Amino acid sequence: MTSTQVALPPVPTTVDNPDVWDEITSEFSAAAGVTPAVPLDAVAAMVGSAVPLVFAADASGDAGLLRGTFADPVVAQCERFAGSLGGATPESATVHLVGAPVRNGQPRIRIHVVVAARSADGSESMTGEFWDLQVDGSATVGASQCPSCGAPVAPGALVCSHCRTDVRSVVQVPLLVDRLERY
Repeated sequence: MTSTQVALPPVPTTVDNPDVWDEITSEFSAAAGVTPAVPLDAVAAMVGSAVPLVFAADASGDAGLLRGTFADPVVAQCERFAGSLGGATPESATVHLVGAPVRNGQPRIRIHVVVAARSADGSESMTGEFWDLQVDGSATVGASQCPSCGAPVAPGALVCSHCRTDVRSVVQVPLLVDRLERY
């Protein structure tokens, strides 16, 4: 399945425990040897922009929408469980800072994201997810034009639909969701 270009407004996002940010960055620094060069407001802004993508990808079944913000395993996970958010629309998000766990030798910033959503019938719901954010991560994205045949490539596609050339490239992003645990 190929992705279509989407322009989704971010949802209002707040951090309910900003007072622990210094503690989180200290944990991260102790594990990595460097302080993360990302301010707390950038984390909130990233979550506010990423939450609508998660809901759009879930509703459409097109997890390719998540490329560039979510790591490949998370994209695959969301593709496998498409429809699990029930077609709701996110209205706001609250971030709770959890810690800086180390995975594969690298520290992450772990956050708990609670999303207030509204279904098509108007009922309200809440969903909770733990996200592990990799600082200065690498994300797989597809080219917009095939380097082999020059044909346009659908946004989110990783293979040219005309000549079947692999159009993947890896880009550096300041924050990458490399683990998502939904409950």
